[in-house]
Parts: sequence; C-alpha cells; structure tokens
Amino acid sequence: MLFAACKKDSISLNYTELTTGADTKLRGIYFFNENTGFVCGGEKNESGQILKTTDGGANWQQVYSSSLALRDITFVNDSLGFACGDSLLIVKTTDGGNTWNKLDLPYVPVIICPLTSVQFRDAQHGFICGGENTDKGITLRTADGGVWWDYQAFYNTEVTENYFTNDTTGYITANGAVFKATADVLTNNYLNIEGDFFTSVCFTSDDDGFVCGYDGGIYKTVDAGASWKQVRKDNSAFSARTHFNKIRFAGVDKGFAVGNNGEVYYSDDAGESWKQSDNFSDENLYSIFVLNSSTCYISGDGGKLYKVSF
Repeated sequence: MLFAACKKDSISLNYTELTTGADTKLRGIYFFNENTGFVCGGEKNESGQILKTTDGGANWQQVYSSSLALRDITFVNDSLGFACGDSLLIVKTTDGGNTWNKLDLPYVPVIICPLTSVQFRDAQHGFICGGENTDKGITLRTADGGVWWDYQAFYNTEVTENYFTNDTTGYITANGAVFKATADVLTNNYLNIEGDFFTSVCFTSDDDGFVCGYDGGIYKTVDAGASWKQVRKDNSAFSARTHFNKIRFAGVDKGFAVGNNGEVYYSDDAGESWKQSDNFSDENLYSIFVLNSSTCYISGDGGKLYKVSF
C-alpha cells in the first residue's frame, strides 16, 4: 500500500531507511536500478564525498572525496557521469562512478559560488547552475561534454536549479524568478511568475511543469511556462513554516516535494492537490530521485536516505 489515511490532509508513506554510513548533508542522488546507486554531499567549505552502492544500499563505498561539498550528481549512461559542488566544482567519471576527475574551467567566471544542479541530455549537452546568498547566481552550458562552458552570471539573484526538456529549451529557478532558456539565451527570458524564492523545477512533458519555493508554494503550468497556477499556497503567519527544496514527478500523476524539517508532500492527481506525509523524522530533506513508476529516493541531513515505495 502507498499510504494509510490519517487525517484529511496527511498520509503515511511506505519507506525504508537505507544506512549510508555518512554523517553529513546528502544533496544529490542517482540510481541506475534498485541495486546500483550514488549519493553525494558534504559540508560547505569543509568536506565533500560521493558514495556508491551495488547492493541496494546495504553497503556503501566512498568513490570520491574533496574539501568542497558536492551538491548534485547525474549520469548519461552506465559509464559517463557528472557531479557538481562548491566553488564551481565539476567532476566527471567515465568508468561507472568508480573514479572521478575534476574538470578545469577554461576561464574563471566573475562569480564564484556553489554549483547546485547538473543535467546532461546526452554525452555532449550539459547544463549546470548555482548560486548563494540570494543575490549571486550563475548558469553554465556545454555542447562538448564539458571541455568548454558558456556561462551567464547574475549579481541580483541566486540561481537554484535547471531542468531542460530538450537540448535547447529549459527552465531555471531563482530567487524571485523563473527563466526559460532557449538555444540562444540561457536566462534572460523571465516567465510570468514571482513572489517566492523558487528552489526547484521539473516537467512531465514539454508543456506541463512544476516549481516549488522556499516560502512553501507549489506552482503548475500546462502551457510551457506561459502561465502558472498556484496549487499549494504559500506559508501563512498562522501555520507551521514549509520550506521546499526539491520537486519531482514519477510519470504524469504522482509527484513528491520535500523540504526542511522532514517535510514530504505527495500528489496523485497530476499536482492539483498535495498531502503531507506524517511519518518522516524532522531532518532537513534536500533531494528526490525517481527510479521508476513505483520507487523514489529522498536524501537529507545526517546521511539520511530513504527508499520510498508508492
């Protein structure tokens, strides 16, 4: 069963906690299948690591370590993967995540900040963004597998996540804005949505997408970002504060949004309504990885990693 009813607006999700052995923030997740997967994380300007499991999370091996925290990880195929982190850190693997090498940017961008989101459409086309302190952000794009990167820097807004639906069209969340990227421009195209510190974005088709925010709002578009409907209201002065960090969907109907203090929200009606899970502990939760139509992973503080069945 996915959940048992508790009260009108809450559910109890069915999950298993996986013991990673890490005692740090886990911010990125990627699984090839239910046996082989990766998590990455660390503490800002102190430590960073990538861990790998080949037995479904029963055991983990550290395959990369750094003095810089890792923030996100992705794979193009079983061999080729990328991860990003603090101080413009980008690392790459070509052997299935057993070894990782740092990529040197061919220049020094004018803004040095954490890189928080990495996505590759194929072995050549990749997109990375990041920022910090609400007023400092950067987006990068490569068309040659990371040898050269085009970038755009921002002095007035922190950029949080990028999600591309094809090689030339994508959506980028930021402090107070959502941008639509095109073949020619990374982030100058402001969409008609504002009023939140937008933290995450995902699309279930070329037209249907969602963003969430640090002020607790969830927003939906059905016309490729031309217009947005708020499907979960922002925080109010008379309720507990919800700060969302990530939103993801498994197919068209089933979605998850996670945030600080163990906040996990679930939708089974294409994001039109959301219910809060009442059975997670209160650690901050940072990331979601959807493996298939019935399994996802959620990571957070203190090395926490949950395998959720739905």
